[in-house]
Amino acid sequence: MNTLIVSDIFGQTKCLESFANELDGNTAICSPYPFRQGHLNRDEETAYKQFISSVGHDKYFQKVVEAISDKQPDLVIGFSAGAVASWRALGAMPIKSTTKLIAFYPGQIRNHLQLQPRCDVDIYFPYQEKHFDITPVIQHLSGVPGVKCYRTRYEHGFMNSLSAQFNAAALQHFTALCQCNIDEAIKLKLANRRIKSGLELTM
Repeated sequence: MNTLIVSDIFGQTKCLESFANELDGNTAICSPYPFRQGHLNRDEETAYKQFISSVGHDKYFQKVVEAISDKQPDLVIGFSAGAVASWRALGAMPIKSTTKLIAFYPGQIRNHLQLQPRCDVDIYFPYQEKHFDITPVIQHLSGVPGVKCYRTRYEHGFMNSLSAQFNAAALQHFTALCQCNIDEAIKLKLANRRIKSGLELTM
């Protein structure tokens, strides 16, 4: 079971590595930056400025396309800018390699509503976004085949301990949810192997 975790604008931090270590199977992290961020004492505005000046959304999208092509993950878990980059990447790739995308608070997805990734997608929105009304976005995406939208009680950034909106209970809950998705995917893969093996024996 291969899982690709696509970071937010903070990149590969200790918090994200701790999240990855909680999940079973093989996990890899895709970050906007070519280096590990470690522990950073900075606010989100500063982090966003660094992200835009050094990478930007389009370059990050291309990097995620390359990561998915290279890692061939069964599951992709994306956060904020990483969730949007994953949505764009899976919507642009002509061949299905990923079974599911779990996207947390992908605010910029509002600019890419025309896409339809070739996999199941669960999107966990915050309760609200500062810069736009999430209600019509959720309504539109809920009509896309394979896409399920959930509006949480938390604010944007609730999974990241470096965010001002971090919520420890939410991190614990959604980490367990991600693990449940991995468990289900493993069961499905094993069942498919048994079916394939049975077909080969009867041929």
